[in-house]
Amino acid sequence: MLAAPLKRSAFGLRSSAALLKRGKADITVRKTTGDVLVGRGTYGRQSWNGQTATVFGCSGFLGRYVVARLAREGTKVIVPYRGLYEYVRHLRPTGDLGMVVPMEFDLRNPKQIEECVRYSDVVINLIGRNYETKNFSFEKVHIEGARRIAEISHAAGVSRFIHMSNLNARTNADAKSLVTKAFGEQRVRESFPGANIVRSATMYGYEDELLNNIGKNKYCYLTVNKAQRKLRPVCVSDVAHAISKIRDDEDTVGLTYELFNSKQYTQKDVIDLVQFFIHENVWRVNVPSSLLRLAAKAVDILPYHYTSHHEVDLMLADEFPSGDPAVQTFADLGIQPHTLELAALQYIRHYRPPQHEEDPMEPRGYKAFRKPPVPVNNKDIVA
Repeated sequence: MLAAPLKRSAFGLRSSAALLKRGKADITVRKTTGDVLVGRGTYGRQSWNGQTATVFGCSGFLGRYVVARLAREGTKVIVPYRGLYEYVRHLRPTGDLGMVVPMEFDLRNPKQIEECVRYSDVVINLIGRNYETKNFSFEKVHIEGARRIAEISHAAGVSRFIHMSNLNARTNADAKSLVTKAFGEQRVRESFPGANIVRSATMYGYEDELLNNIGKNKYCYLTVNKAQRKLRPVCVSDVAHAISKIRDDEDTVGLTYELFNSKQYTQKDVIDLVQFFIHENVWRVNVPSSLLRLAAKAVDILPYHYTSHHEVDLMLADEFPSGDPAVQTFADLGIQPHTLELAALQYIRHYRPPQHEEDPMEPRGYKAFRKPPVPVNNKDIVA
């Protein structure tokens, strides 16, 4: 008596499978190379959308979010790493079995780079530094390294190349890291026609160096210029979302994106917001920039990284968009960024005293810290 229902059930499953058709959403045609990518399986983590992406700099702050988003959408992700395998081991569960593939590489070894991009149709370069080491200067990382990856990717037939830069990357910037990033953008465009440049403002998230640094050093937080540095902080998950949309949309080939908050904050505004959320005072210690830079230069001699005078230079750099009408933003991608006042608490809640641990996520009065948006064509914007 049970055989007939089972047979009908199996027949019904076969009929449903036979009716499945591939649609336009399953097919991606790359404009630059004409490659046709056909997805397999249902859309999502337990499928393959036909795309393979190599993410350089995957072990960094932004890298883990980019890898997680790509893998969640069914993209096969190559994660090149330098050093120990433990640096990228946490990325493997972000995708299905075999969809996140670690590969060891050295930025100075063209052969290893070629092996990492050989089967990819998208290459995303997130490699960047805020300080120099004896093996890797800013020029070697931001200029030579970016050019080498772009050249090899273009020679290997990669369809899309996305290069991560900084909102303040300009050839006349005061910080050396920003100057080299600006020259790196030029080398990428020369080496890979149609490359996308993504310039992001300071990012915040669970592992950031903005909100968490304030909470971690709440008893002695060093500032310069009386914490008047201007910031346009953006959520790291929004930046990862933007990179994913750029990678998936063929109409974005060759465009430059600047990702920043529509509201302008000073560093003091962010400090006040943090101490309001964690219910504790953040003790700011304002140090003359020349004195802090001199001390950081002395500490920079030590074999392990504690701080660097280059990072002090970045503490003095105000964040402004370029104001170029040809540059795209979050709005052009259809992304509504998170609001700092609403998103910040989830990243710093663990710095609260025990008696405030169970307080609500949106305490009363947080709207007092909301700032009006600043128009992109503001007179304060400098080129």
